[in-house]
Amino acid sequence: MPTYYRRDDDVQNALGQAVPNISVAYYVQPSLTLATVYADSAGSSTISNPQQTNGLGQTVAYMAAGLYTVTYSGAQIQPLSYSDQVVGAIVDGGGVQNLTVTPAPDGSIRVFTLSGTPSNPANDQFFVAGSLTRYSSAYTVSGSTLTWVAAVPPQEGDILEYFTS
Repeated sequence: MPTYYRRDDDVQNALGQAVPNISVAYYVQPSLTLATVYADSAGSSTISNPQQTNGLGQTVAYMAAGLYTVTYSGAQIQPLSYSDQVVGAIVDGGGVQNLTVTPAPDGSIRVFTLSGTPSNPANDQFFVAGSLTRYSSAYTVSGSTLTWVAAVPPQEGDILEYFTS
């Protein structure tokens, strides 16, 4: 069974305010054809591509590991396009420690426990289903407790990986 990786997109204006109803499209590189995106990591149901940001300016989509171009467009912003967006598994490098995150996500859990206490969590990396999340806008860390603060918590089947140096 294939595994699909989570991609979170947050659209904000220059003041850091959420921008709702923005079209977020995912294109497979190098062909630039619209990617097939799913609602979960198992790929049990496809969802529309492009996605529309919710009231908090967020979208969540699952897709196959690979290289993508992501475009943002809508009445409230100038069109933006970002190529070479990596979606997929991350390889652990030298000097990096992978902390275990428990419990397993179920779509409603927002508080997780790390197997260690990061010394500088703002500089660490937290991946949900292969997608890098942002410290403070998606999650916070206090001691060994990780709290999910973004609108859509990690879903059942998502692999959580926390890397600290």
